[in-house]
Amino acid sequence: MATLVLASTRVDTPSNGTDLRTKPLCELIPDDLHLLVVPVYPLPALRAGGKDDSTVFTSVTECPPLLAGPRSPRRHLRLSDDNYLRTSRPREFAATQRMLADVVAGRGIDRIVVFGADLAELVADLRGCTKVLDVCDSMTLRMSRAFHHAGGLRAGRWADALDLYRARRTEARLPAMFDHVVTVSDVDTAEIVRLSGISANVHTVLNGVDDAYLAPMPPPAHRRGVVFWGNLDFEPNTAALAHFFDEIWFPELRPAGVEVDVVGGNAPQWLVALAEREPLLRLAGFVPDLRAEVSRYPVMINPMQTGSGLKNKVLEAFGLGISVVSTARGVEAMPDVVDGEHLLIADGADFAGAVLDLLDDPARRMRLRANANALLHARYRWGVTGRPWRALFGADAGPFRCPDADFLEAAT
Repeated sequence: MATLVLASTRVDTPSNGTDLRTKPLCELIPDDLHLLVVPVYPLPALRAGGKDDSTVFTSVTECPPLLAGPRSPRRHLRLSDDNYLRTSRPREFAATQRMLADVVAGRGIDRIVVFGADLAELVADLRGCTKVLDVCDSMTLRMSRAFHHAGGLRAGRWADALDLYRARRTEARLPAMFDHVVTVSDVDTAEIVRLSGISANVHTVLNGVDDAYLAPMPPPAHRRGVVFWGNLDFEPNTAALAHFFDEIWFPELRPAGVEVDVVGGNAPQWLVALAEREPLLRLAGFVPDLRAEVSRYPVMINPMQTGSGLKNKVLEAFGLGISVVSTARGVEAMPDVVDGEHLLIADGADFAGAVLDLLDDPARRMRLRANANALLHARYRWGVTGRPWRALFGADAGPFRCPDADFLEAAT
């Protein structure tokens, strides 16, 4: 069986939580795998070696970026994102579909796995071929929460309202376009089922952790400080930090002398300016060794206000033995976690109290650390979380169909 994987980034250089799923899930597919990298926007220059060095794939083909140049103004007239790429850059889209058709025909592809709904339209016209889509997080759910958090229409967010309308229409059609649609949490799955009215082929596959986080935990830290890590150009992360500093740190934790270490690249200017004037705030930027940096702190904060999906940083903290204080939204995708047993869940004014309680109680931190690490090993290894994914490609997955000759001919 030959399977073609479509992804918008290189597998050897993941840049966010969505990318981190691609390689582990591909490793669970018992097929001859071929990777087609279809960048929506230009990717960073290839590192030494000149190509993806993953051993997962028999072949790797990289397309030119789809949206590297001026986009057609016709894209503004769309009512959904079903044909956003095709409308924005029709020539580049057609060229990419030709490359796709060449790989499908040349490699004898039996089925296609797409990572990311932004690439779904590339295979929308392909009939008679088994297609699997991993959307990871529901875009509609994330955008809806951000929209309401920012004040919605009362705050004049008309452009955001239009984007949300388009996203809803697009996600509603995904289960009818694909044989299987996969998300990272039951909450995201429920959103797509609600939009589409289809549940039979929408599945949840939780994230697991890299083997590095299954190693023995570092020694417990004891400094009076907390740590946060993540991509700082990702809106849910910056919204979480803005809430934390405005509502929690300045009124409660700063007077108590609590340090904050923020780890991640592309920090917004307001955070850079804040770090320059606040001696208790350290902006570490991107660090090559996350384990060494964050393990200096006994508590990780996860004050998520928006966003959706499963927060990898919580799983990573469990693996590193760092006690977690999270909002309920920050762990809604983790049905196995128990407040007070694996971490502390707190919202609003209670968040600061939970942080201070943990910082002042080393014995409690040790209990949470041990319980959370045991849960990680039992439930959040890829071999466990990936079972529903493997079932889609196993003997019970149903018959697989050959790619439609009309699509191959039209693309060429």
